[in-house]
Amino acid sequence: MEPCTDPLDGRCSWAVPRARFPLRVKIAAFAAGLMALCACALAVFTVWLPWRQKLLAQEHNARALAQALAPQIVRLTATGVHWNANQVQALVANSHAAASGNGLEVVYALLFDIAGELEVSDSSANPALLHKSSPRLSALYLIDRDRVVRLLAAGELRGQINPIRLRLAAPDQRQQVGHLELGVSTAAIDAEARATLLRGLVVLAATLLVGVLGAALIGGQISKPLQALQKAMGALTEGNFEQVLHEPLLGRDEIGDLSRAFNQMAVGLRERERLRGTLGRYVSGDVAERILAERDDLSLAGELREVTVLFLDVRGFTNLSEQLPPAAVLTLLNQYFDRVVRCVQARGGTVNKFIGDAAMCIWGAPKAAENPERDAVLCALDIQEAARALSDERRAQGLTAVGIGIGINSGEAIAGNLGASERLEYTVIGDAVNLAQRLESQAREGEVLVSQDVYEKVADLVEATSREAVKLKGKTRLVPLWEVRRLRRAGTEAA
Repeated sequence: MEPCTDPLDGRCSWAVPRARFPLRVKIAAFAAGLMALCACALAVFTVWLPWRQKLLAQEHNARALAQALAPQIVRLTATGVHWNANQVQALVANSHAAASGNGLEVVYALLFDIAGELEVSDSSANPALLHKSSPRLSALYLIDRDRVVRLLAAGELRGQINPIRLRLAAPDQRQQVGHLELGVSTAAIDAEARATLLRGLVVLAATLLVGVLGAALIGGQISKPLQALQKAMGALTEGNFEQVLHEPLLGRDEIGDLSRAFNQMAVGLRERERLRGTLGRYVSGDVAERILAERDDLSLAGELREVTVLFLDVRGFTNLSEQLPPAAVLTLLNQYFDRVVRCVQARGGTVNKFIGDAAMCIWGAPKAAENPERDAVLCALDIQEAARALSDERRAQGLTAVGIGIGINSGEAIAGNLGASERLEYTVIGDAVNLAQRLESQAREGEVLVSQDVYEKVADLVEATSREAVKLKGKTRLVPLWEVRRLRRAGTEAA
């Protein structure tokens, strides 16, 4: 048994694994069952009903024969009813000839009086026909006739003969005097029915064999494109969006329609994945995922979030842009920002935007962060280390190098879409964001400045020095600053 989850209510239950039957097997089984059903219906109409009709015709002929001979069998005298045993014996002995070619074979004729008592001495049997049904009784009949007559009356040959009971009346037909039981052989009728049935079974077996093989072949032809479609679907679920189905899977039938629908779906998913990749280059991957997951493009409404914001800026960029051609400036910024993005993503942050030679990074939006202040400060140290390494590489190549100043603050901010319906941008706004930008403006090349709130969250992790409180734009009070220099030795492993 395998655990499963109900997709409707999420409750766990237990399910017994179900056997899997290929489509070709199901089609072959259906074809075999259908042909067997048709064969049974055909057997009813070609074997059973004709056999039944022949039995009824046999009974009709037997009654007609007995009624014709009844006046000769029954004699009503003043002393009572008397049976003509010789006539009964003649009926049994000559029944086949007397029936005028209708195939009537009377194995025995039993006479019963009005009380139902068997008249053993007046009853008779045909030894030759009896031998066909039961050689044992035929041999016994020659030795002990009366015993065989009683055995026949008791139903010894039941199933091999058709017992037909006929009413016997006086010659004037006013008084019933007894009845006559004729045991008519059904051997010829049964043999013909068996021969017909045997031929039918042979035809059925051949038809079933051809039908099952044909159904399996057709089922294989039907299942082959479905198997290709299943394989393509499996590759699609694993992220291979280059799957496409070609002829002959695109036939003019339901499977072809399904294959064309799959191709359209694959193209749509491939385009969506391309859009996701392209979008992820212009906005953060987390934001891209959030945008693609929303049904309404404008549903990313503002929400109050506890965030940590990191601002960084390339120092001396204005003079640098005057000295270098634009292409060189763009290459330089891209190299530094490439390191920045790697560091931010490694620490679980989101690069919200690039503003010229500056960048804004967020922890806590659009996805929550467990310890955003810690991650942001560690990321800032990573960025400064990566920037110094890149600067050393560029200087070794005779290229211009730059430094980066970083400011970090945390607090409440509104996160959501900002802009107009034609042009939106996911960002965070609020006093905490403004303060982070002000802190960045105070940071010199290679410095990481954090607010008092951020420092209190990472004081046991980093070595920092207090800077003189400064008056920042938009603030009525002096703002204390802390310069984060490096990780503490005890905190290095934790990092």
